[in-house]
Parts: sequence; C-alpha cells; structure tokens
Amino acid sequence: MRIAIVADDLYPGFGGQAAATGGHVEALLARGHEVRALAGVEREPSEPSPGVSVERLPVWRPGEKQTHLAVPDSGKIRNLLEWAEVVQINTPTPLALRTLQLARRVAVPSVVGFHTQEESAALHFSLLRRPVTATLWRWYSSLYQRPDCLVAPTVFAARLAGSYTTRPVHVVSNGIRLPRIEAAGDERSSALRQRLLSGRRFLISHVGRLTHEKRPQDLISFAEQLAHRRRDWEMVIAGTGPLRRVLERRTAKLGLADRVRFLGYVSEREKEDLLMASDLFLMPSPTELQSIATLEAMARSCAVVAADFETSAIGEMVRESGCGLCYRPERMDEATGDVSQLLDRTEELRRLRRNAAEAARRHDVHRSGRLLEGIYASLLRVRSGGPKPAAGPLERMEA
Repeated sequence: MRIAIVADDLYPGFGGQAAATGGHVEALLARGHEVRALAGVEREPSEPSPGVSVERLPVWRPGEKQTHLAVPDSGKIRNLLEWAEVVQINTPTPLALRTLQLARRVAVPSVVGFHTQEESAALHFSLLRRPVTATLWRWYSSLYQRPDCLVAPTVFAARLAGSYTTRPVHVVSNGIRLPRIEAAGDERSSALRQRLLSGRRFLISHVGRLTHEKRPQDLISFAEQLAHRRRDWEMVIAGTGPLRRVLERRTAKLGLADRVRFLGYVSEREKEDLLMASDLFLMPSPTELQSIATLEAMARSCAVVAADFETSAIGEMVRESGCGLCYRPERMDEATGDVSQLLDRTEELRRLRRNAAEAARRHDVHRSGRLLEGIYASLLRVRSGGPKPAAGPLERMEA
C-alpha cells in the first residue's frame, strides 16, 4: 500500500504522538508498504526511517511552547493524496481538517489517530482553562466526525474518542520496540545499578518531560514521604524541561540531594540501561492516553507505581496487567507506605516485574503495524465495493 502520514510535528516531534507515529511507520515499512509524510518544520529535525520521504510545512509556535501548528498547504496536501491509497492523520489541528476535506474530495480513505486530551492541552492555559476546554470540545467533536475511522492506543482512549464521534474507533497500541537480550546490555545495566545505588538496595526511576502537565513535582513529594519510612533506596529522574531547576532546588531544600539524582537528557541506550537497572518505575502524570515511557519501563521488567487519575489510562493498564501499584496523589503517605511494604516482599516484587514484562510484549510495535495494515486494507475494500470493516471496540461494546 501507499500510505500517507500527516502530523504537525514529526521527526523528532513532541511527545508520545510523534514517537508512536515513528514506530508505526517503521513497522509498516517492514511489512513492505510505501510511506510518505507531511509535517511541520522542526527546529532540530531528526532523520526519518530509511525509505520515508518527509515534506515540511511552515509552522506557527504559540510563544515558547514546544508544540506548534503546521500551516496547511493545499497544493502539497493534494500532491500527497494523489499518490496515496490511504492517509493517516495524527494531530487534531487545522492541517488535519484541510487534509480530511481534500481526502474526501479525491476519495482517499482517511484514518485519524486519537492522541490528544482536552485536559492536557488546557493545562497550558491556566487562566483560560474553561473556555479553552469548551473550544477544544467543539473542535474535536467536529473534526473526529470526518474520517472513515479513528485509532486509539488503549480501550480507555477509545472510550474517550467515542465521546466525540460516531465513527468506528479501533484500538491500536502506540507500540514499543521490545528490548533485545544481549550480554553487553546486561553488563552495562548491572554496572550502572551498582554505581547509582552506592550500596543501597532499591532503584526507583522516572523518565519523562519535566513540565507542569506531567506533575513531576509529585516525584519529589513521593521521595520526601518515602524517606520518612526507609533509607535504602535511590531515585533517578531522567528528562529535561522547564521545571528541572525548580525540582532540583526543592530536592536540596528537603535534604534529599544525596538520594534523588537528575540525569537530564539521556540517549536511547542510556535510557534502556537505566530502566533495566531499576526495580520500580514511578509515573505521576495525570493525563495519559497510554504512556510509551511506562510501557518501555514495563518491557525492562520494572514494576510500576502510578498515580491513579480518572483522566489517565495508566491506572487501568497497571491494574489489568497486575504489574504494580496505583495511588491517589492526595494520599501520598499511604502510597509510600504501600511501596515500602512491597519492597520488603521480595517474591511479590518479582511477580509484579514478571507481569510487567509479559504485558509489555503485547505492545510490540510490529503487532501495531499489522493491525494498522488490516484497518487500511478494510477501508480500501469498502471503497472498491467490498464488505464493511469489522466493528471497532466501541461498536462491539454497544452491540
């Protein structure tokens, strides 16, 4: 198939959408499909997967925020659609709207990826949160009615998408690249663990952007409460963002600088070594439709300790897979008490870590590629007069 990918930010892009899109593209290429992409200009573009051509559009950036909006170019969109057999659009923006309009005119089947929540977008506009949320609701409710179908990374996300649209919604994991077993990697992670722990027993890690919408300040609150219970642990925080210096100052003020380390940006190999060396992965984010970072930690056999928000898929994922603990942020002392007990139950911790690795295998990005291939093929059959595609998960639940 000739597959067009459209997204405002891509290679490297911003956040989980861009990472998921890149992984899906690799999986589709591996299955023999052709892929071309249309995306906004990146300040520091990364190399796309070999075989993928990316055409760039000018962008508008709201202030100093990392996100940006690509300026639609109807000519470039038409050229892409004239080549494509199917188009997937992964950001709900004016670029998406224009692409959907033109795709309908030329009868190219369209799929929209559901990767954005009102809550996470509105967090950037604290004083205007209510009107921004209302505006986003109207925008999403209009936009998500236009494609032939949607794909969402989890059942949680599919339920949320279904509140905006009557179109079929299919669950396709964002997908992760499963770790390869290699002696060198085991040796590196073992050496890293010894170096970071400095004689302590347990390594707790977090990988993510240090921005307001991710609530990284809860990591320090967690460390403060856990330090009242035991001292045989080390917390390592990898990632960058505007809150890093604030968090470092708070850590020092609390007297935790000797056990909470900030690594800043880490490479993919360094991230993998850190996760393989860790016992627990801590995720405080309140708005996640899936969380690639959490899945990557699970794939490296990390038990997960996750904040339990109604606006996040992570709690549901942790409970269903039996890979960790969920906590209420307003009950941090209770949460650290549960974690302290878990650290003393060796066999239980091992069981959770095994469950994490087993659950992560179901999110192999190549499996996601096969599912997308099947969805695209079904849409093409319908356009050529074949049977209607199988019902999406929401349709099945309502039947």
